[in-house]
Amino acid sequence: MPTIEVSYNDLCKLVGKKIPLEELKERSLWQAKAEFENATKQGNYLRMTLKPADTNRPDLWSAEGIARVLRAYYGKGGLPQYKMKRSGITVKADVKVKRVRPYTVCAVVRGLKITEEVLLQSIQLQEKVAGTFGRGRRDVAIGIYDLSRIKPPIYYTAAKPDELAFVPLEFKQKLTLREILKQHPKGKEFGHLLADAEEYPVFIDSDENVLSMPPIVNSDFTGKVTTQTRDVFIECSGFDMKRLKTALNIVALALADRGGRLETVDVFIEGKKFTTPDLTPKQIEVDVAYARSLSGLDLNAKEFAALLKKQLYDVTVKGAKLAVSYPSFRQDIMHPCDVVEDAIIAYGYENLSPIVVPATTKGSLHPTEAFTSRLEEILVGLGLQQVASYTLTNKRFLFERMNVGHAPVAEIANPQSENWSCFRNSLLPSILEFLAANRHVEYPHEVFEIGDCVLLNESTDTKTRDVRKLAVALTDVTIAYERIASMLDALMRNLGLAYVLKRSQHNSFTPDRVAEVVVNGHSLGYIGEIHPQVLNNWGLEKPVVAFEIDVDRLSANT
Repeated sequence: MPTIEVSYNDLCKLVGKKIPLEELKERSLWQAKAEFENATKQGNYLRMTLKPADTNRPDLWSAEGIARVLRAYYGKGGLPQYKMKRSGITVKADVKVKRVRPYTVCAVVRGLKITEEVLLQSIQLQEKVAGTFGRGRRDVAIGIYDLSRIKPPIYYTAAKPDELAFVPLEFKQKLTLREILKQHPKGKEFGHLLADAEEYPVFIDSDENVLSMPPIVNSDFTGKVTTQTRDVFIECSGFDMKRLKTALNIVALALADRGGRLETVDVFIEGKKFTTPDLTPKQIEVDVAYARSLSGLDLNAKEFAALLKKQLYDVTVKGAKLAVSYPSFRQDIMHPCDVVEDAIIAYGYENLSPIVVPATTKGSLHPTEAFTSRLEEILVGLGLQQVASYTLTNKRFLFERMNVGHAPVAEIANPQSENWSCFRNSLLPSILEFLAANRHVEYPHEVFEIGDCVLLNESTDTKTRDVRKLAVALTDVTIAYERIASMLDALMRNLGLAYVLKRSQHNSFTPDRVAEVVVNGHSLGYIGEIHPQVLNNWGLEKPVVAFEIDVDRLSANT
């Protein structure tokens, strides 16, 4: 959870209202999902923690963002309005950056009165957005420049490590791109982001002055913003246009809230023109009955609309529904429940009255859980050890190591780690990962796992469905298909099921040593010897035999 510092006086000035400190600490900050931690520097600077998940609301990670919400809370509310005009400046991306850092979006802000406080908040916002939302500058890097020192048009290109040299920020002498990575503090900190690149990305103006080497460091000539700067050029570079546009809007609007005049920039990438920033409001529809049910608030449509305006929404009542518009910098609204949450925040959690819901049903074990317990009892009785692994995994484990082609899976929108970036659609990778991690343990290894996998399904509200599966794996110095076949046979006999093994092919299994498990004409999964290539991919030196079957289908046939 990001922690930021803001000046109390500066925050009140941005809100346009002197908010008593106690009121701010006890109530107002909650409107921006912020919790007061302590005061520093003679009580003027307030330290606060933003409570949403790390990448949930980056628009709130500055004094300007918090003030924006508080202005709506204490005033009329609704969507904040910003005027923009064209700057006439263009940025042209070279095809060479496609291989290293393919996208950029840009903006211009003029007429700024930059104080030391504005500089502090701008630096803090850049670091928080690029460091957390941008995953340590990997996905989003941000540069702000003194526009008076730049001659447009601007070029976003790539250069060889020793081809260009410039004076990096806070240095006095020129360094080549390679030297910057080795000698500059930011080069040492973020150089790993360019470790595999043959050419490094750079921004250059028409006078051939280097603006920056993203995502590492700005030049000292154009990239040093001071209290004398009046007009700035902003760029965000990275790999995902959606995230870049969000980051650009947040940084540009923070400066606009300081009195700056916003101007757009035309960016040309692979022959396509993007005009940024794009402040077009986003839309979603919320059913009033749903809002009432989820929140527990007995409010009508107009009352919900009034609450949402305090959270920067514009709302039109259309019968039993609310047509909601929300700001371009909000990237966390994925479902009507997110809108209802903001309505509750505006209403005040402290104003909610708890209601004890009478129990009208008796608790009992779900049929799926009862069947799972039955399977566990049988498999433990067969001498197998049960393991449990995470539902989250990554595509490398699911596809590349399993020797199968990539398929659509449910992915995490903002994963914190590449290793935990999607939901598994199969249990076998989890079982093999377990075996690979326990190669030092005495053999044989005979394990099973019963767990949920997540498959895509467009017909459901979440576009996914959970499927429970069972996987069994056996490994020893010498082991063959017959051993796993006898294990499957014992399981089916205990369940009283007749089954058929149908000759089949599966790239995770050795050819001609794999079969499809069929019960009452329904395919339940596969059984066989794991392919040697898969074993190599996992670093397994001993043979493995395994089967994976669908528990839900198995249960339906018992």
